[in-house]
Amino acid sequence: VTIDFSMLTYNINKEMTIDMPKLTPENSIDYNEMIKAAAEAAVPAKELKAMPTASKVLVNGKAISFDAYTIEGNNYFKLRDLAMSLSGTQKQFDVSWNEEKKIINLISDKAYTVVGGEMSPGDGNEKTAVMNVSVILKDGLELPLNAYTINGNNYFKLRDIGQAFNIGITWDEATGTIGIDTEADYIEP
Repeated sequence: VTIDFSMLTYNINKEMTIDMPKLTPENSIDYNEMIKAAAEAAVPAKELKAMPTASKVLVNGKAISFDAYTIEGNNYFKLRDLAMSLSGTQKQFDVSWNEEKKIINLISDKAYTVVGGEMSPGDGNEKTAVMNVSVILKDGLELPLNAYTINGNNYFKLRDIGQAFNIGITWDEATGTIGIDTEADYIEP
């Protein structure tokens, strides 16, 4: 914006009109969108190998088959599968997605709302995991969790979810078994 004026010391109360151009999508930018686009362009998405998890998984003592992956030595579970398998327990949580704002919201103490595709078996093949850049909220507060997107689904580190919802997570190396216990508290390994 340019405004031309002359500075005179007389007639300072003279009425003045400043014509500003009308803002239109053609002559303006959305600052937030510009910053977001710059950030996405500056940071390439982190891609890693995701190997299917071969471990047996027990939820409250019951064997459940998950489409889970090992990424950099940690177990990552499909978020909606975890929420569905814990629904009805004292540590249940729901998952909602805000497409417009790209926000994943985890809601404590609420039964999981089925959207379809949960607990689908994997094909047993290695996949590419891309770092998820969505904002993650738990009960409306931002959680600094790392998550990966694999084939359009969000996978979270099991211990991160365990810690966020105070769920007991165990590992039995002798049997290769992961334990998820909603009656136990989370203990840092």
